Amino acid sequence: MNTMFNLTSLIKRNVKVFLRDKAAVFFSFLSVIILLSLYFLFIGAQYTSGNQFRDIDENLKTFLRVGVIMGGVLVINTVSLSFGVMGTIISDIETRRLEGFMVTPIERYKVIFAYIISSTLVTMVLSLLMWFLTILYLGLASGYWYSFQTIILASLLISFYTFISSGLMLFLVTLIKSQNAFGALAGVLGTVIGFMSGIYIPLSALDEGIAKIASILPFTHMTILLKQLLLKDAYAELTIQFAEGLAVPYGSKDIGLFGLEVPMFWLMMASLGMSLILLILAYHNMNKKMVK
Repeated sequence: MNTMFNLTSLIKRNVKVFLRDKAAVFFSFLSVIILLSLYFLFIGAQYTSGNQFRDIDENLKTFLRVGVIMGGVLVINTVSLSFGVMGTIISDIETRRLEGFMVTPIERYKVIFAYIISSTLVTMVLSLLMWFLTILYLGLASGYWYSFQTIILASLLISFYTFISSGLMLFLVTLIKSQNAFGALAGVLGTVIGFMSGIYIPLSALDEGIAKIASILPFTHMTILLKQLLLKDAYAELTIQFAEGLAVPYGSKDIGLFGLEVPMFWLMMASLGMSLILLILAYHNMNKKMVK
């Protein structure tokens, strides 16, 4: 009972520390805000421009654009939010609060697990909230609604992505030694991942070499899979030939690994495996920091 109480108390503490810091919350959403601004002000309209869309209903165009936009935004959100929440670790190290935890009867593993769980929970809740707001926006703006199956599957995918991103981001945070370095990396992380994973610009518009590098990143395949799901209902409103022609420019076509065909299931399993390995390494790094 006492074990659960200590862990729960630490998790609540980490969540409150993050949510109280308005600047940290804002900068965690900064990449998403930039991405949404670019899409709605400049990039978004290009996805439904051209003569082939001349006879397409405006509401259906909105349906298509939202699928492309949010397929990338929701993935970036799991990255930037999990990284932002884990800024508490750097703050605790710099202010020596972490040393304070070590002189209490609380076991070391609980402190580390609390960081992991709190980051995953906050990221999952806020990402799912953004997804439900997307559903509401699409329905009110276009009259189209995602099917119940799509809503459930996308929610499960986002939760799965949250775990993958949290493992990767925790490892990255354990390599950072100062709040300044953390802030600098937080400012560019989402943008770099967005470009390298084909979220800002479709991989079809980039050099073949960059596309092969992008195929190594789990976020690339996470984006492709989520776009496939979010665009499925919109594609059903089009002819098969028309929908198939949109897969490459919309970034919803599988790219495999280094140009080799690899099923998406195994790419997701590899991403999960990578996250678990980095989570173990992050735990080891945190242990070393707490010894110091």
